[in-house]
Amino acid sequence: MKKPFIILIKIAELIVGKQNNEYLSNPEISKLIKQFQQTHSIKKYHLSQTDIIIIAYAWFETVKNYRVGFASLDILKILYKKVSQKIEHLDDIISLLDKKVFAINPEDNWDVKQTHFIKQKPDSNFSSQYLLENVIEIHPDFKEVILAENKSQDDFSQKSFQNNRELLNYWFSYLEKVADLKLRSHHPIFNLFDLAGKEAAKFSEIVKWEKQIESRLANTDKKFPLLELIDEYNLDKIEAKIIVYLAKEELENNGCNTQEIIQLISIDHQDLFKNKKYISDESKLVKKGLVEISEGFFFRSQPNIRISPDILRRIIMKSPVNENETLNRILKGNDIFTIATPSQTFADLILPKQIKNTIRFSMNQYHKNIAETLQEWGLFDKGIRAVDHPNENTGSGMLMLFYGPPGTGKTFAAGAIAESLNKKLLITDVSRIQSKWVGDSEKNVRKMFSLFARIVNRMKNPPILLLNEADQFLMNRTEKIKSSVDRMHNSMQNLFLEGFENLNGILIATTNMRKNLDEAFSRRFQLKLEFPFPSGEERQKLWELHLPLTISGASEIDIKFLAANYRLTGGQIKIIVRNACIEGASRRLKRINQEDIIKYCDIEAESDFGSIKQKIVGF
Repeated sequence: MKKPFIILIKIAELIVGKQNNEYLSNPEISKLIKQFQQTHSIKKYHLSQTDIIIIAYAWFETVKNYRVGFASLDILKILYKKVSQKIEHLDDIISLLDKKVFAINPEDNWDVKQTHFIKQKPDSNFSSQYLLENVIEIHPDFKEVILAENKSQDDFSQKSFQNNRELLNYWFSYLEKVADLKLRSHHPIFNLFDLAGKEAAKFSEIVKWEKQIESRLANTDKKFPLLELIDEYNLDKIEAKIIVYLAKEELENNGCNTQEIIQLISIDHQDLFKNKKYISDESKLVKKGLVEISEGFFFRSQPNIRISPDILRRIIMKSPVNENETLNRILKGNDIFTIATPSQTFADLILPKQIKNTIRFSMNQYHKNIAETLQEWGLFDKGIRAVDHPNENTGSGMLMLFYGPPGTGKTFAAGAIAESLNKKLLITDVSRIQSKWVGDSEKNVRKMFSLFARIVNRMKNPPILLLNEADQFLMNRTEKIKSSVDRMHNSMQNLFLEGFENLNGILIATTNMRKNLDEAFSRRFQLKLEFPFPSGEERQKLWELHLPLTISGASEIDIKFLAANYRLTGGQIKIIVRNACIEGASRRLKRINQEDIIKYCDIEAESDFGSIKQKIVGF
């Protein structure tokens, strides 16, 4: 069968120059028209005999006489002689515009008086007046059809992506075209009524690229890193577009702000408002830590947005990012947290048996078999990760408050808990949060919870957040506000309350003065434990813990005597042993003795701020 464009030329040669309508009864023309209608690529257009004659004439003028565009009345002269007849049959042209056989010419298209620019309308709802004022041409897509070029295009669209590089490069090219039209022109949104000239052509090309990506993805069976990420986080088309665009900008060392992203994904002004949800604090991309948003540096400037470094590496590289690298990348440049890898174990934790068991039982909720039972009982409504099956969410966050005298093992216990769950500790205190600058303290609180939330969402086994000196964070709120300091203090308390309420993961707060804590915080903590002053038996175990036999002379120290005669906490014992070891290591005979230990016990007892010393008996 002849190609469609050859059939059109033959039809045009038989009708051009003939008297109106005399050719309609020509059997050869009728045969060619039928042949054109039955062409596989043409059938979907449902073209009438009149349609094909108009198309044949337009095609003839395009390829033979190099005409770029046509006035609607001029093209109808092939069928109708009188102007009134041409106007009456403008619906023939409108029908072909609706079928996307014709399109409004994208070149500089002026109205008949040449006084203002006529902008393109969508390919529907065309009026007769609109046609009289504008120039039309054969639609670019229909040109491909009649030239039989769409077959190769269709073949390309059916071709799967062969590797991750090809997928990303193709997507990058597509988004570059979108950005070129939206972000670097006078049209930040895709309002078709406002598109004309070269912009209309660009938009047509963008639509083709998007369709090709969708078609090729549908035929791609391989799971490349980008596709795995999209599946894992169940990203929709817009979220995926944001991620890929930010990856492109990051690789090209280009900055990007939130307004650019909103414009990129929006079609009209309603979308500009609606699509803000994609980069809000509650959006999936932000809460899951896939993107990072930072405040602008100048007044009223738009916040900056970037893809998280570990996510960028993941979609570019085949090798996965390990947990430590993920944590370090998220915390890079932060001045709020210190990362610690605890080495102490539950066996090293010296506390009354009842308290120790309570902590252990509380941690059991993080093991899969117990977590599943609690889930069945309906106790959990949010996501906690079982340690022995970290990919499964089984419950809500866990907040614990440890209170008691200094040195009784609160921070040590937090480390033992972390070690038992194979977690790290993220440690912060009041000195890292409070600032002399107005508003910075509140900003630091938000940053602390935001960073921790991103870590919990990005890691299979996230660390434990440890708030030391929590009484400094969580003091009673001021009822009568007398100064900006009171206002800042209350604002920080409210931020902590909100942060605790929404926290996912494990948080441990320690304090020496529970009575200073605001009562509103009490119900936020699922477990509140008092760490008592160690008993004589516990003090002996503490001496054994801090005087290991690796220390020269340690085996000769009378631990029972020290435990019985000095009322000390574990923290104090650790300081005493350290000071004694420094002195022993400074001597020629590098070892410690009983006198060294007693000397520093006396110093510690005499200088203790809490006056908790107990005098030595019989020595």
